[in-house]
Amino acid sequence: MGFYWETEDAQHVGIVKVSVASLRSLPVFQSELINQLWLGTIVPIFEERNEFYYIQNWDGYEGWVNRHFIQRVDRQQAHSWQRGKRIVITENYGVIRELPDSRSTILTDLVPGNTLKFLERQSGQTRVELPDGRQGWIENALFIFEEDLQRKTPTVDAILDTARRFLGVPYLWGGVSTKGFDCSGLVQMVFYLNNIRLPRDARQMAHVGQEVPLDDRFQHLKPGDLILFGKTLRRINHVAIYLGNGQYLHARGSVTINSLFPTDPLYEDYLRSLVIKAVRVI
Repeated sequence: MGFYWETEDAQHVGIVKVSVASLRSLPVFQSELINQLWLGTIVPIFEERNEFYYIQNWDGYEGWVNRHFIQRVDRQQAHSWQRGKRIVITENYGVIRELPDSRSTILTDLVPGNTLKFLERQSGQTRVELPDGRQGWIENALFIFEEDLQRKTPTVDAILDTARRFLGVPYLWGGVSTKGFDCSGLVQMVFYLNNIRLPRDARQMAHVGQEVPLDDRFQHLKPGDLILFGKTLRRINHVAIYLGNGQYLHARGSVTINSLFPTDPLYEDYLRSLVIKAVRVI
């Protein structure tokens, strides 16, 4: 089976070459931010206009991204990137430097989900390659090999630990990185780093996994469940990760913790009134 970017409708193929590339609704910087793309992501290019490419991300989102954020490649180069030995950044922040020296020039910053080509490993440092061919060094503690991530068995404890690492990251509409998350971008990232791929939107997440019955005491919820919020099932617009003991973690203002229980100081009545569904994906 071919990769999602191997569509006959695409004129070209590209690879994201910056840590986070903004996907916009129109081919201008002032237009709405609708999603973001991680470094190393291969995308089909359908059109070029005003120095923007119209592309599709792996999660199905389509929009415009500035061409300076994309390395255009042929299909053979895309296959080489896809099938090569790659690493995935897992730590909240990092950088690539020209040399394996903390005083060396920075080539680019890094955030979780970024993918790079592995070249060689030395004591404490790994040499990597960016999609545009630049090479540099990163700390070994920043990453996991992609093949190891894909073999990883997800656990509830690991998912909750990952989620708590992002506490305090600011909210950003359309954000999917430690530079700023929206609610579903946060959830998508947490589960991606634990080898579970979820759709991009809260409404879509409401249809994955197994539905969890809800009652006034939320006694059926288990840690790791997704809590969906909205005035109706058709208007779900928020998602959170249940931590247990009535508490849940979500992106609202920043990545924070609130509670479903009125006796908890973290309780918010308005949010509680909007809880409409829960699903279990692990």
